Order: sequence, then C-alpha cells, then structure tokens
Amino acid sequence: MKETVSAIEKSKYAKPSLSYMALNVGHDHAGRRIQTLDDNLADIVAEIAHQNNTLTFLLADHGNTYVEYTSSILEGSFEMYHPSLFVIIPNNVARLLGDKAMHALKVNQRRLVTAFDLHDSLMALARPLANEVKHVGIFTPIPSERTCNDIELKVPNRCVCEGWDSPTSNDSLKIAIAEFAVGKMNDMIEDQFDKAQKRGGSGIKSCQRIQPLRLENVRERNSKSDGSLITSMNIVVKAGEDLKQVEDIFYVEVKSQELPNENSLEMKLLNFDRITLYGRYKTCADKGVSLKLCICSRKKALSEARQSSFALYESSRFLGISLRCVSVWRSCLLLCKRNHDEGKSFGMEIANFCSDRFFKVRIALKTVKNIKLSRSCPFKIYVPPNSVRFAMSGRKHIEYWDSDIVTSTKILRTYKKKLK
Repeated sequence: MKETVSAIEKSKYAKPSLSYMALNVGHDHAGRRIQTLDDNLADIVAEIAHQNNTLTFLLADHGNTYVEYTSSILEGSFEMYHPSLFVIIPNNVARLLGDKAMHALKVNQRRLVTAFDLHDSLMALARPLANEVKHVGIFTPIPSERTCNDIELKVPNRCVCEGWDSPTSNDSLKIAIAEFAVGKMNDMIEDQFDKAQKRGGSGIKSCQRIQPLRLENVRERNSKSDGSLITSMNIVVKAGEDLKQVEDIFYVEVKSQELPNENSLEMKLLNFDRITLYGRYKTCADKGVSLKLCICSRKKALSEARQSSFALYESSRFLGISLRCVSVWRSCLLLCKRNHDEGKSFGMEIANFCSDRFFKVRIALKTVKNIKLSRSCPFKIYVPPNSVRFAMSGRKHIEYWDSDIVTSTKILRTYKKKLK
C-alpha cells in the first residue's frame, strides 16, 4: 500500500483516483493478531500524511477486541460499537476543501458521525473542486441535537448520546419483558428446526431452549416516533459444554406500550443479537437453525436424545424458576406457567408432547386483575407435535395491589400427523 501511494504521487501520468484497502486480521480473544499490523500501519500513515493531494480516511470496523470486557462490562460494549475514525488532511488538501469545511471537521469531532455522513463526503469529492468542497456530510456541521433516534443504529450498538437511554431497576417486573423476548427467540428455534425437518432433517434436536441465568444492563428509552417504551437488556445463559466460555450473552430490545384501560402492553421484539462468540457451535448446531440462536453440546445432544422431551422440558429453569403445568389434552398437551417473585411477573407456554398430533388452541381470560400482559387476549396458537410455543408473559400493573389471572384453554382443532 505504501509503495502504491508513493508511486501514484510521483507519476506525471497519474489521475485523480479513489483507493480503498481493507485490512482484515482474524479475531482472537487476546487481540494479539491485530498487533502484527502496527508497524506497517504506522509506515502507511507517515507516508500518506506527506501526500500533498491525498485525503485519507482511517476507519475501524469495530472498537475493542472480542474479550470478556466487551461482553460483560457495559463500558466495554460502548467501546466495541464505536470504532475509531481519523481523517488525514495535508495542508494543500485543506486549502482545496476551504475554511468552512475545515471548521466543520473540527466541530464534528464532538458530534454523532455515521458511515452515511462519510458516504456523502466521498460523493462530494467525486468531481473536481471549484473553489471549495460542497458542504455535505462531515464537511458541514452536524447538528448538536442529533441523537441515535435520528440515525440507523445496528444492534446491539450502544448509543453514546448522553440521556438517550438510562439505566433502570433490574427488578422482578422486568422479568415479564425477558420472558417475552426469550419466548420469541425459542419460538424461532422451534420454527427453524421444524422447517429443516420438513426438508429431511435428522429428527434429533441439538440446539437447546434458551434458559436465562440472570439479566444485566437493563436500560430504557422512549421511542421518538410514538413515545412507546423500549427496554434493552443482556440475557445471560449457560454456554454449551464443549466451549471454554462458561456463559453466553444475548442482547435484546423489546418495545411496549402502556395504554389506559388496556390489559395488553403490545410487546414487540425489536432486535436481538448474540454478544458472545458463537461460531464454535457450528459443529453441533441443528441444520437450519441460526447460529446466533443456537446453544448446543455434542455429547449432551446424544445423551438427551435418549430422554423424553417432557422430562427435559419439565426440568428446565428460567432464572432458577421451574414450570407448573396443567393438562389440556390426555397429559401430553400442557399449559405451563412460571411465577416469579410471588407472581409479580410470569411466563406462560403451551407444550405438545403428543408425538403424532397437531393442535390449534385458543387461550382466553376468565379473570384478570391488576395485570398487564404481553399481548391481547384471546389469541390462537398452532402447536406441532413435540414442540413448545410461547403463549404470553405478564406482570403486576401496580406492584403493591393484589392481582389475579385465570385463563381458559380450548382446543379449536386437532389432527394426526401423517406417517411417511
């Protein structure tokens, strides 16, 4: 790269050009591999800084390395998703850009800059400059009031804008949000596995249901578009047995809206991502199930295949809480519920361990008092054989008042699985 830049500068036949180079070194936990580029990068920067007619952008694709600091410490997450950006501007280039653009570049060092701004800036340089560069992108002052609500923010990116979101209590009422998010992700695992089975899968399920150990970094903000509440959190789960890491971490964002005289919070899973490394699960993951969702162990998958699905499900835990189930049909279609902190929050699922029968079920409310639910009732759920589907979660509306909820479950349709 250094020799190429130098040759272009010295050639009398050289024409204006855009040169792009991506330096890619494999990630590692210690951040040692990237250090092999240090000397060469320093040489390139020194060479480019003396090119009279070259404007250079140096941009990292992410911040810190993939170490525990970035996944378990909030400050590490901020560093991870806010990469370094340097612009090298020799004196001659500064004169061509103009005083206003140079002033904007100085101002924008303390403003929220995105890759879209860099794109606009590069497009302004795509044609010869007359007196000065067009005042777009980073060549014009970015509004000081710009926040992450004004830009496209890829999850699990952390917004650096002060006051954009704020930490909140990690209490039992937040568990209803976690139950909803995990329920939706578990449904994705089930759906992806079932879809793969229809294409000729092995029938042995390796990717486990997500079972949280604890919640961390719970934060809240209000949506700029409709004022709804957006809650983000890290959900910590036990890692697969084949990995060195002990725990895996998922990041989720859930939108909810509390309306007067409405039982439903109309929860919606906006985003989810895996913060910890998950590539090593490729050796045991089910075909068709996203690696971002899968937690598996090669040895465990074989041993669990010999156990009944019901026994595994019944022994599952969510923040240490087990299920209580009631039979809906012949002891193999079950409505199950987890109560957290004496019913301040709960999660509800419907499990079908009938190996040869599909169900379409309607769940309605008989009684509801001082409870806010993740969805409106009544609702219908389709439950294939040997699967579990998330039904709903809920929490107390006013914590110090008594609450009560009684549901009714009705089978709308059932039919047997066709044998091949």
